[in-house]
Amino acid sequence: MGDSYMREQAEALAQHLRLTDGKTGYVEATADGFQVFLRRKWPGKQLASWDGLPVEWIENLGTHMTRGR
Repeated sequence: MGDSYMREQAEALAQHLRLTDGKTGYVEATADGFQVFLRRKWPGKQLASWDGLPVEWIENLGTHMTRGR
């Protein structure tokens, strides 16, 4: 899988989770899957995988870490 493919999938996951306002959080593609960084606890069901790859959830990040992504 190429880097551009993983970036596209991370972007699609961010769209799916509505993480497009630049404040709530963001998604990063890693070698093994995806990491979802969030400012607060995420309500509802958390995805365990996206496009067959594992999703790791990292919650309660400081505002400074999500700003400017």
